Amino acid sequence: MTKNINLDDNSLIEKLDTEDMYHKIIHLPEQIMKAYNEPEIHQPENFNCLLEAGRKKPISRIIVAGMGGSAISGDILQALFSHIVPIQVFKDYQIPVINKNDLFIACSYSGNTEETVSCLEQALKQTDYLAAVTSGGIVGSLIGEQYLKLGLPQGYPPRSAIGYLFFSLVIILEKFAIIDSQKEQVEQTVASLMLKAGAVSKGVATDKNIAKQAAQAIDGKIPLIYSANPTLYPVSYRWKCQINENSKYPAFTHTFPEMNHNEIEAWENSPLNNNFIPLFIGNLQEDRNYQKRIDFFKSLMDKENINYLDFYGEGHSQLEKVFSLIYLGDMISFYLAIMQQMNPTTINFIIELKKEIG
Repeated sequence: MTKNINLDDNSLIEKLDTEDMYHKIIHLPEQIMKAYNEPEIHQPENFNCLLEAGRKKPISRIIVAGMGGSAISGDILQALFSHIVPIQVFKDYQIPVINKNDLFIACSYSGNTEETVSCLEQALKQTDYLAAVTSGGIVGSLIGEQYLKLGLPQGYPPRSAIGYLFFSLVIILEKFAIIDSQKEQVEQTVASLMLKAGAVSKGVATDKNIAKQAAQAIDGKIPLIYSANPTLYPVSYRWKCQINENSKYPAFTHTFPEMNHNEIEAWENSPLNNNFIPLFIGNLQEDRNYQKRIDFFKSLMDKENINYLDFYGEGHSQLEKVFSLIYLGDMISFYLAIMQQMNPTTINFIIELKKEIG
């Protein structure tokens, strides 16, 4: 059901994109560079003493509390660094019981997310290792001058501040000496994304633009986004959420190998299959255990003549690969919004919900 929408018509994009979501997305490389190289750090006077105490009894676990566009940064952090220290992400009003050696991080772009505020209030009573990533609000006030805080610039929808949110979390882990400096990987990631910008920008015609082509292929189908392995699941979830919020369009996600134990059976109901389009998020060189499962599932799609799309992370480090996919997914969601003739910034139902619940 391809609509007669010309994604190369910049006047149409300008008409719909009244709050300029395009530039917030396309300038992700610059956002990452600024977030990592010019962070707004509020460090308490006793921070070095806290680090010294941490050397004697190291941080045993990291808990990130957040919701929506803020929480996805925690999900990516967990995927990339949980091999170094256990990381848990909580998207709720409650956190688990934590101990004095757990680092709690409140991640809320606005600082007023009620679930995150509730979790921070609990954590303040349970551990001395606290930090926040926020532009202010209640979270900023609760953290005050006593704990480490990474300040964020205002004026972004949280989902378009992924560079500021995620790399502020990275800096917190560096400050607590949990991970080594990520400077080299960050520089490689920025350089890679700058090259990618030249391939997916609105000035690149559809016949040469993978993001525009993908939006056209998705239009009229419900995308089912499958990550090739659990480490990439936060990326596929990010794609789902960006399509939901930017495009005002349904999308769902799952991951290998878990989907082989349940969702794969849904594809036996062939009369429904033409309503969906699978999107595979993976690495060019995938672990054999995952690849054999993906290959089998794709063979089922081929037998049923179901079209699917493949997307692969580009770069050397996992950080680079993850953000190359995030960048592409964000641009696809933008062009899909234009296909629906929707403003990619507005979130009317979310705002209505917030007003209703006070």
